[in-house]
Amino acid sequence: MELCAGQYRYLLCIYRMEHERKRIRCVDIANDLGVTRPSVSKMMKCMVRMELVEPDYCEAVRLTPAGREIAEHFNQDYDITYAFFRRILKLSPAESKENAFLFLSTFPTNTVKKLGTVTSRSLEHVKKSHPVEKK
Repeated sequence: MELCAGQYRYLLCIYRMEHERKRIRCVDIANDLGVTRPSVSKMMKCMVRMELVEPDYCEAVRLTPAGREIAEHFNQDYDITYAFFRRILKLSPAESKENAFLFLSTFPTNTVKKLGTVTSRSLEHVKKSHPVEKK
């Protein structure tokens, strides 16, 4: 299933909030993403049609099993992609977040996996080149 950058943002936001809260409201998503509540409502309707979010999102936003599975996979890819932009390219947190979403929604999965391999190797090399001093 192909998602646009906005859908990735919402899916990851909901997925991560599920681990922090018992109940997720549309206003919580709006506050976290810095968008309006009508924008959240519109996206929730779209995500219900895509069967990523349970239809009763007005009461509480919950991912469907399919939505959760995609979010879990996406969360791993996002962490690696974010690390590339933040730790290797040295972009700001906001720029890294934005570029990670854009990258994940633009490039095919095999490209994301290759970036993950390069990022992991680069970060390992940095650790070996600059070991942490013991006190």
